[in-house]
Amino acid sequence: MRTWVAIAVFCMSLLGGINGYGGVGMNQASGGEHASLKYYPDAVLSATDGATGVTLSVEPDGRTLVAKDRSGKTLWQTDVLAAAGKPGTGFPAIRSVAVDAGKASLIVGKTMTVEVDLKTGSVTVLGEN
Repeated sequence: MRTWVAIAVFCMSLLGGINGYGGVGMNQASGGEHASLKYYPDAVLSATDGATGVTLSVEPDGRTLVAKDRSGKTLWQTDVLAAAGKPGTGFPAIRSVAVDAGKASLIVGKTMTVEVDLKTGSVTVLGEN
């Protein structure tokens, strides 16, 4: 029985059904083409501001953030790593996006916190733990 379970887990990991932390990977890109997911399998790659309907998403390069309005029109895009610099630890890619009160809060690498203005796309580094 253990052998069959091991074979099933191995096959699911090959197909991308289980991420590196043992959870089911619902957010994974097929073929591993997204830089953020390659290094951070549990990365959160998009968020929507409920008040304005602006949706932020991370491009497959793992460094570019794009804002789109409700109709899907691109409002702006910014290379977060070019604006903020490389993080001191971890792979240089956006691994988390959250939106609150007109600002986006990003985690870059392992611990760099970056704030992005929803209207302009301007980037401010808040610090790194």
